[in-house]
Amino acid sequence: MRSLIAALAVLAAAPALAQESAAPIPRAPDGRPDLHGYWFSGFLTPLERPDGVTGLIVPPDGQAAMIEKLIAEQSEGEVYDPENDANAVPRALLEMDGALRSSWLIEPADGKLPLTALAKAALERDGPKYDDPENRPAPERCIDGLVNAPMAASSLMIPLQIVQMPGVMVLAMEDMEPLRIVSLTDPPQRDALRSRGGQSRGRWEDDTFVIETDSLSISDPGGLTWRGGAFVTTDSRVIERFRLLSADLLLYRFTIEDPSLYKAPWLAEYVLKRIASPVYEYACHEGNYAMTNILTAARLGRQKTPEPKPATGGD
Repeated sequence: MRSLIAALAVLAAAPALAQESAAPIPRAPDGRPDLHGYWFSGFLTPLERPDGVTGLIVPPDGQAAMIEKLIAEQSEGEVYDPENDANAVPRALLEMDGALRSSWLIEPADGKLPLTALAKAALERDGPKYDDPENRPAPERCIDGLVNAPMAASSLMIPLQIVQMPGVMVLAMEDMEPLRIVSLTDPPQRDALRSRGGQSRGRWEDDTFVIETDSLSISDPGGLTWRGGAFVTTDSRVIERFRLLSADLLLYRFTIEDPSLYKAPWLAEYVLKRIASPVYEYACHEGNYAMTNILTAARLGRQKTPEPKPATGGD
């Protein structure tokens, strides 16, 4: 574990992005960088590099093909028609350091999560299933939101709000689970009550805000669930780092320590842009009749076709 932490510290100390502004960053009254406000990711690039793509940087002549590939994968074969899609995904890739990227993962260099043999077997056997209502994954059932650690970027308009106060940082997202409260003063609790969001503790390392999250409760089949494109178990420890690159650009880095899932340290990063749009209420189940309709259709499909009634003669 010490070697893992040391490797992560080296990765976290990597040189700053060239796109970091020379202008002073905004600061709170206590002198810390001011993260307060609304932020948005808004790109198609996934955590892991797509199959068949070898480099982190997408060359100019390959950008259009990469965008079409990702749109096709995310729409699961549906025809993409922005003229008829009120919530159409942006046709954009993650841009960092002046270049477009094929993945959030920067370590390992191949852009793939270093899954253990145990993790691969568990995913193959107990991965997300949709045939049984009890086995449908937690995010699809509106009980595990994008704001939980590690946070997931989205190509849809789902903003993140950060409320920065002395001793506490609040992360709120327009998603299923509305917020995460991060204490900067409470000590770690070894016997903390486990929850889906876990226990998050924050601290400042110079101008970088660091959050460590553990004490997760995972009820999904197989004992693991999807978070931010990666997977976590009850033994996972998530490390997140937030750093202002400029007044309107926020660097987000994260990794997960879990020897049962990952055989080597890894690091992912992306940027969020400051926006003016506020966070609204997200009523995930409001008007959501999908499960009712699915179960009703299944029951009707098992019923026998009623026999036609014999015709009756008239007077």
